Amino acid sequence: MLLAALPAARAQDGGAAAGPPEAGTVAAALDQVTIVGSRARNRTVFDSAVPIDRFGAREVENALSSGDLGAALQDLAPSINFPRIESSGAADSVRGIQLRGLAPDQVLVLINGKRRHASAVLDTESSFAGIVPVDVNAIPPGAIDHIEILRDGAGAQYGSDAVAGVINIVLKRARSGGSASISYGAHHTDFEPTDTTKTDGHTTTISADYGFPVGDAGYFRFGAEHRDRNPTNRAGRSDAGWTSWNATPADLALDGQVVFKSGDSEQRNNYAFYNTLLPVAPGIDAYSFATINRRKSDGSAYFRYPGDPANVPEIYPNGYRPTTKGDMTDVSVVAGLRLAAAGWNWDVSARHGGNKFRYGLERSVNASLGTASPTSFHLATFDFDQDALNADLTRELDLGMPVNLALGAEYMHEKYRSSPGDPASYAAGPFSAAPPGAQAGPGLRPQDAFDGSRSVRSVYADIESDITPRLLLGAAARYADYSDFGGARTGKLSARYKFTDTFLLRGSLSNSFRAPALVQTGFRFATLNFNSDGTALQTAALLPASDTLARAFGAQELQPEKSTNLSLGAAWRPQRNTSVTVDAYRIRLRDRITRSSDLQSDAATAYLAGIGRGDIQSVAYLANLLDTTTKGLDVVFNHDLPFAGGKLDLNAALNLNKTRIDEVRQGSAALARIDPSLTLLTDNNLFRIRNASPRSKLVLGADWQGERWSAQARATRFGPLKDFSYDEEAEMIDGVHAQRFGAVWTVDVEAQYRFTPRLTLAVGADNLFDRYPDRVRETNNATYGGALPYNFINPVGLNGAYYYARLRHTF
Repeated sequence: MLLAALPAARAQDGGAAAGPPEAGTVAAALDQVTIVGSRARNRTVFDSAVPIDRFGAREVENALSSGDLGAALQDLAPSINFPRIESSGAADSVRGIQLRGLAPDQVLVLINGKRRHASAVLDTESSFAGIVPVDVNAIPPGAIDHIEILRDGAGAQYGSDAVAGVINIVLKRARSGGSASISYGAHHTDFEPTDTTKTDGHTTTISADYGFPVGDAGYFRFGAEHRDRNPTNRAGRSDAGWTSWNATPADLALDGQVVFKSGDSEQRNNYAFYNTLLPVAPGIDAYSFATINRRKSDGSAYFRYPGDPANVPEIYPNGYRPTTKGDMTDVSVVAGLRLAAAGWNWDVSARHGGNKFRYGLERSVNASLGTASPTSFHLATFDFDQDALNADLTRELDLGMPVNLALGAEYMHEKYRSSPGDPASYAAGPFSAAPPGAQAGPGLRPQDAFDGSRSVRSVYADIESDITPRLLLGAAARYADYSDFGGARTGKLSARYKFTDTFLLRGSLSNSFRAPALVQTGFRFATLNFNSDGTALQTAALLPASDTLARAFGAQELQPEKSTNLSLGAAWRPQRNTSVTVDAYRIRLRDRITRSSDLQSDAATAYLAGIGRGDIQSVAYLANLLDTTTKGLDVVFNHDLPFAGGKLDLNAALNLNKTRIDEVRQGSAALARIDPSLTLLTDNNLFRIRNASPRSKLVLGADWQGERWSAQARATRFGPLKDFSYDEEAEMIDGVHAQRFGAVWTVDVEAQYRFTPRLTLAVGADNLFDRYPDRVRETNNATYGGALPYNFINPVGLNGAYYYARLRHTF
């Protein structure tokens, strides 16, 4: 639902500064009117009853050095992580962000205050497998003016998904002028596992935007961007005798070579956007904005050795590594009217969001077809559409005290369709000794395709009042009715008390309701993954809970997730250019939707073979398996001062975060009939859920701006991590073999020189000192025979240092 209308004032962006800025940036940022967190028109970041971060254009541009918005958000906010996945199929194309340690589908993303649609692809293999994230990297980076992050539960205010908080991305809206930029960068790193120096991941970005006035107060801003990113590879040398299936002479001839891949996919992104406001009559404004992203990604699956049963030696005498192909189109369009009538401010709008993902393979084979097999396959198409109509009304009342009242209603309709792959991608051919279906697939079968829809009706009321000049109270309530999951009521209470003009306490209590995403109810696919002890790969079918085979393995109808969020904090501004905020939070999640473990055993394999499903070795599905509690603390410090003829901004931000598992629902009578030893979540799965993100993250930043020169530096400490290990001699932690990974510091720097007031050159480095996480234990082939020397869950990533240059011209 539209949830937080833009301020009525038609803000205009300033041009490039011709000289050093004045001190007082901290005060200016704190006094900015916020779009999220409050519907009161004049509520500032400092005055808000909930913690809000606001990152301006300069901060955002610097953090976007690599072009990934998800990575930029991780750099900007200590409460956000953007974990990378390795050799993971569709996740090479679509990745989600975490806020406060929760799953990526538990943060709501807005554009100009309007809900952003989710992806059409369900995450099947990350630490939060089973979720449907918003693909923030589909938002044009060059379109962003500033970013606001509400770090608080806000389901009653903004609807489902706002469990951990809200990210609002505000598009550029300057009435005149434009900018054009070109940047180039690459990773350059000393890679210890292979004792080589690598230069890869070459990235070129070309971006331009322009605005012109419409009438006396309107504007039309538009732009486009193109980005090419070459892949990276951080795989190690493989022990062919261990990683190959049969250890044939042809397999062993590849011993000690880098045949696997672990790193970023190759991507080609094209973006476009517009943002416009048109005064159509006194007191009536029409507005519209849109974004589009076309992304093609080439990822990588696991290597198949020459003697592997999944190989056809006549086609690949030296083995092969399938290339996963992602072709994604993402479109979002919003249009509406803002007007004042009968004492109310109206915002009536319609929006459409669509995400289509076409999934394919190259350099693969369906070995059961023998030499007749093609080598390229279309595996499936996933298509998600979301359309909505909404109305939001606000007015200020004088009831002896100022009261801001907001009311709203929305009708939303969602559609999700999956289409089958090529017949050869799922065929079981005449060579029964070989696995059927395309390798790194198989494709979606026609009988497994899905076509479903649902509607959601919701209403809300939001009231906020300065009871006294020092006491602010707020309350919000929402009712939503889902055509497939029924109705739910949510609410929120918030308060802020100013002891002085420079010190306040704030807190909130809320509950949220998140119905299963439509994609979660219908998505199915098969992927290649490790078996339970990491000694081999297996084809695992991920099925919807409604599927007959999933029901045979114990699946039950998905239920909505419910959560409660409690926060308490303080904000202090001891002087105009200094601020400190401290906010503690507790988030309780019940009936958390999670992907089950791969249900695989000899008994399960026999059962699958007995019903004619020998094409898969294990079954998984989504279920409400967990209750969890996440506790944490956010601390943010900002200070600016005159320095060396310019202005120096200093900041520090800390996030402490811990997730506890309160309850696990492990089995059912149906599953026990197949194999009583099977459990829905293994100890390894539970261990990763508890430890999927660092328990601490610290960001230290400095930004100096002078007459012609300016410089930025940011040091980030990702705290220690733990993850399960396939090494049976590894330390036992919480009942599983696990490895501890130490904290990692990274340093990012950038320097800019302004040749003219409009032409600026920037050069910089991310991860300047080429830091990597700790190596995975090499004993007992915990690295999969040396192929995967680093654990992928550490947010610092696996690519090493990245160097870049950017030339920007404003006009």
